[in-house]
Amino acid sequence: MSTTIRHAANRLPLYKVHLPPEADQVISSVLHSGQIASGEHATRFELSLQNFVGNPRITVTQDAASSIALSLFLGGVRPGDEVLASPMACLATNEPVLNLFARIRWCDIDPQTGNLDAEDLRRRITPHTRAILIFHWAGNPANVDVIYEIARAHGLPVIEDASEALGAEYAASKLGNTGADFTVFSFYANRHITTLEGGAIAFGSEEHYERGRWLKRYGIHVPTFRDPQGEINPRSDIPLAGWNMAMHEVSAALGTVQMGHLPSIIARHQANGMFYDQALSGVPGIRILKRPAAARSAYWVYTFLADDRDGLLRRLRECDVHASKVHQRNDRYSCFGVSGYDLPGVDEFQHRCLSIPCGWWIGEEAREYICQMVRSGW
Repeated sequence: MSTTIRHAANRLPLYKVHLPPEADQVISSVLHSGQIASGEHATRFELSLQNFVGNPRITVTQDAASSIALSLFLGGVRPGDEVLASPMACLATNEPVLNLFARIRWCDIDPQTGNLDAEDLRRRITPHTRAILIFHWAGNPANVDVIYEIARAHGLPVIEDASEALGAEYAASKLGNTGADFTVFSFYANRHITTLEGGAIAFGSEEHYERGRWLKRYGIHVPTFRDPQGEINPRSDIPLAGWNMAMHEVSAALGTVQMGHLPSIIARHQANGMFYDQALSGVPGIRILKRPAAARSAYWVYTFLADDRDGLLRRLRECDVHASKVHQRNDRYSCFGVSGYDLPGVDEFQHRCLSIPCGWWIGEEAREYICQMVRSGW
């Protein structure tokens, strides 16, 4: 690796905002159109996502956290209910449970994957359990077949947070089209693509799709809400109060533009991830994460386990590689209340996990340099 990269501060960031060159013109056009709250761009973005994922039941939203809250609500979660989830996740994954005044029952993870341990999840189901919330760590799909089987046996809906896993696959189908009741995507600034802020929900049933697309905007049934003169139709009822979580036209227009770049972005993430799989395999003090044989990761970032993780973290930062622990275990935060769960897999993973840049901005020279810094010791 040339000294150019070695001495350039933040030259190899863990995250980077993807903004296509045509974004400025598209956003400017929407801002001056006079219609920025909702409209045709949201419809176009939804159609693009539906085609990409292979699921015609996708609606776009203002962010991922509100999408999880809506999914939990549609799945039947109410105040006092329990939701099974992993503490090794983004806060935006688990806090929506609290926003519905429900409770989380923490489940352990497999420290070799960073994802839910299905057998531990099975043991923690109680009469109060109402849903299972899956987080796909760093874009690596969890072993969803086993979790779906457990969920069906107990009549529980499955909500998948694929915020870091857009484009990931399981059994040759993209997440969002693998059998979950709800799959949530994120278009936050540091995701594969961004809409400034934004999210989407892929639904497993037509019933949930129809309810969700109206509940995201105050429960208004758009086809009947206004009469032929454009006035509010007094005959259009709102049987269930909804939220204000619809995506505005600026974000939707940017999302539509981004979709043309998405396949090449994901391909680059995956190429870098598979390179790391090979280049870091066998390095002393490093353990590569395992993934289900049926899974294909989106490699949002590249996570591995390291002996003396904090020493390696310091070493990489000194070499201008922005490595990070990414997420803190959520059960440490007092807002979640109950603590003291026996979670040995979480303990090990939190102590040893480290993530390095894997995105579309990491070229062949950069990834070779990162691996060289890891192999040189710490």
